[in-house]
Amino acid sequence: MATQFTLDVQPRTVLGKQVKHLRTQGLIPATVYGKGIEPASVQVNGRAFMAVYRKAGKTAVIELHMGAARQAAFVQAVQRHPLTRDIIHIDFKVVDLRKAIHVDVPVVTVGVSPLVARGDALINHALNTVMVEALPADVPQHIDVDVSGLDALDKTIHVRDLPPSPTYRILTDGDEVLISLTPVRAVVAEGPVEEVPVEPELIRRERAKEEEEE
Repeated sequence: MATQFTLDVQPRTVLGKQVKHLRTQGLIPATVYGKGIEPASVQVNGRAFMAVYRKAGKTAVIELHMGAARQAAFVQAVQRHPLTRDIIHIDFKVVDLRKAIHVDVPVVTVGVSPLVARGDALINHALNTVMVEALPADVPQHIDVDVSGLDALDKTIHVRDLPPSPTYRILTDGDEVLISLTPVRAVVAEGPVEEVPVEPELIRRERAKEEEEE
């Protein structure tokens, strides 16, 4: 069972352009929606949200507390300001804990490839996420991929190489490449090219004229 996170949210009456006043108070406007429920406009304390989001990300269930109501949800989307990168809106998607869902789960490398350690290669992430089917509370926050076995440039790790789990099923095609190696090609520094002096056009013409006279 994944770690359970909780977050307090309050009903929001401020809508439209007026939400900018919420942000000056440290509040972030948000929307809670899901199958079978009416979308609700809410607001959440920015610091409280970030404390939870840093740990939960988009793959862990967050129990939203709105008064006496409790709703299990994922962070579906986070909208940021294009310049400041501050969070300006959040979408929470309510889920049924009894029904399996499909979620993109991040892939994280562990271990060290001998070639990478020697500086002969770089890790290439062909896929950063894989699609997983699981009950909401069983969705992994990430899936570890051990790259220590990549000791040759022609070796790769495919989705089918991921270990099976009793709590989730990977839906991404098993033939898809997850991790490969990219060789580091040394750049050979070329020395300065020696310039061969070229005779001026006028001198060449004079020589040609002298040879004709002889």
